[in-house]
Amino acid sequence: MRLGLACCFLLLTQLTFSQTENGKDAYSIGVKGIKLIDEGQFEEGIKLLKQARNLEPHDYDYAFEIGKAYLKSGNPKKAEKYLFELQYNKNSQADLYIALANCYLELEEVKKTPDSERKKELDALRYGILKLPSEGILYLELGKRKLTMEESVDALAVFETGIQKAPNFAENYFWAAKLMKATGNQLWAWFYAELCYNMTDDLDLLRSSAMLISASSNAVFELEWNGNPEKLDQSLNIVFSEKCSNSANESDLQLEKRKCLLENWNYTGFSISPLFQRLVELKNLGFLEAYLATILQENDKDAFLKWLPPHVKTFEEYRTWRYWNPMRTAKAVSRLNIY
Repeated sequence: MRLGLACCFLLLTQLTFSQTENGKDAYSIGVKGIKLIDEGQFEEGIKLLKQARNLEPHDYDYAFEIGKAYLKSGNPKKAEKYLFELQYNKNSQADLYIALANCYLELEEVKKTPDSERKKELDALRYGILKLPSEGILYLELGKRKLTMEESVDALAVFETGIQKAPNFAENYFWAAKLMKATGNQLWAWFYAELCYNMTDDLDLLRSSAMLISASSNAVFELEWNGNPEKLDQSLNIVFSEKCSNSANESDLQLEKRKCLLENWNYTGFSISPLFQRLVELKNLGFLEAYLATILQENDKDAFLKWLPPHVKTFEEYRTWRYWNPMRTAKAVSRLNIY
């Protein structure tokens, strides 16, 4: 019995060592393959990736990289062959479902009569959402594809579901803001754009969000704005008309209007409270004016440069603070579930 146990132990040790060596070899070969693919040498790169996969046949990453390489090289049919089975792998990530959706998109484009509903493409993303419901990028991809199909109502529903399921993924807020503005809902265009602005570090997204914030918030701060019949809109409208109607729009910053709003509106009963908690934090830190100046910077350079000279120190302090403190929230924002 002891001899048998010793033999088993030696066999397991040898197998583990062999797997480790195979893993090292596969990794080395795989890295070379990916490098070749990045350089556009698809045939040689795929060949190396297949060698790596043969050494580690159960590894998720090598099969995924082969599928991506085929897709990148313009062969979506072979790419789909490698990517399809990975949908059911426990290690699957959001980028797999996006790649698979792109396969089906390209395969449909070469058909004489493509599927106008793009079912396989969208189903790949829907299945990804089912498996990974907190991956905000999957909602973003599905929503943007709905927009290309001119299904803006469905797209908005997807973006807003993404906001609830992945509240710290910034880009879904931006696209929801664009759709809100397009439908004339200036209040939620402002809210969504400003949430995105406080979360993202992407420069293009920051600029685009700042322009949406400026246009939509200015419309809301106008005396003629009445909003929709919803409780949130009417609560804000009362504060604007009864408490803040005489507030100035100092230096195009909205500083006095926003201060008045923060001091007089009880936002805690609404789902938008994370945004206003952020604004209160900025106010308490002495950064509210500098924060508003960053929005002004993207909308009116001359006005910003006029404001800047006496505020350089505070502005730089705010920018440093913002770099280390992007907005994060554990509480989902829901436009349709006002409580």
